[in-house]
Amino acid sequence: MGVSGITQRVKRLPPRMVSVGPLEVQHSFLLMPDSPLNLLGRDLLCKLRATITCSPDGSLSLEVPEESLKLLPVLLSENQDAKEPSIFEIPKDIPESLWATSSSDVGLLKSAVPVQIKTKSSPPPSIPQYPLSKEAIEGITPVINSLIEQGIIIPCKSEYNTPILPIKKPKKGPNGKHIYRFIQDLRAVNNHVIKRHSVVSNIHTIISSIPSTATYFTVVDLCSAFFSIPIHENSRHIFAFTWKGSQYTWCRLPQGYVESPSLFEQILSQDTDNITFKNSKLIKYVDDLLLASTDAKTCQEDSKHLLLELHKRGHKISKDKVQWCLPKVEYLGFILTAGARSISPKRIENIQKLSAPTTKKQLRAILGATGFCRQWIPCYGEITKPPRNFEETKGY
Repeated sequence: MGVSGITQRVKRLPPRMVSVGPLEVQHSFLLMPDSPLNLLGRDLLCKLRATITCSPDGSLSLEVPEESLKLLPVLLSENQDAKEPSIFEIPKDIPESLWATSSSDVGLLKSAVPVQIKTKSSPPPSIPQYPLSKEAIEGITPVINSLIEQGIIIPCKSEYNTPILPIKKPKKGPNGKHIYRFIQDLRAVNNHVIKRHSVVSNIHTIISSIPSTATYFTVVDLCSAFFSIPIHENSRHIFAFTWKGSQYTWCRLPQGYVESPSLFEQILSQDTDNITFKNSKLIKYVDDLLLASTDAKTCQEDSKHLLLELHKRGHKISKDKVQWCLPKVEYLGFILTAGARSISPKRIENIQKLSAPTTKKQLRAILGATGFCRQWIPCYGEITKPPRNFEETKGY
């Protein structure tokens, strides 16, 4: 409900710095061009315990208690979306079939040739399924049923078998129950296959290729991308697993298979290398796409063109993860703006939460996580030289 008393749809602006008394805070405001005054919402005024005084001369004054000012940064950050809100809408004429209705709603790439996989001469891995909790079984059942209905998983009889491992997601579903991710432990299979040369791009090379002239960006996440690549019928038996006493296997490339990222990136390059844009550059890292454009109008036009081309080729997109035509986006753990990039607060927070290592494996994990941020850490090589030397020492 707006100032006019009539319900209307309005745009939400990207967060901007605002001065309130002695404080500078960031807040995302609603854009209402027809409003005669700049207004603070009643909900925020109530939280601040603000007092509005009307003077005889027609002027208004606003008083906020000092203790409320101290809470202002927290109040302004409440209920903000995790991603930057866009003042531009995704065009309504984009085909609905492009959008994935769930994480198990997948596409089928028209350009993908069924993948054939070569194996070593050693005996095939046959690892029994270990018991799963009742909650895990209930959580993963809808996912498996959906994949069976789509023909992505089929019954089989195979000498291969590797266990499945349902992983609980942090957030609960609409019904209040935990959502589970379907993961299969394919380490034994990965050691048994003859791998092709990997062509997955280097993240730092990708980020450095973003044009310095780009001012607006669109980020697209391709949904369950590996599942959109078919497996040749002669190779499907390799991925067999046991579910409720029966064996099933994949007709599409599964998550956790060692070649899935490389194979998908090659096919995605075939699909997108011939797409032409007016004045934008497409950056790709496996299933994460970034379109970097010189201005807002170009970004809108080229982003729509990208979505239509992806739809033609059989891709599916997670609509709720799209960052549409924004001057500031998060991509591959970086915050991107015009001519600049920084590490995302979430990545910094995750590194700060890491426990002190007690094994060489844990030490390697920490060095890998901090190495990602080495451009922002002065003298990183010197600082990490002692732990790197220890990590390379044998016998520990």
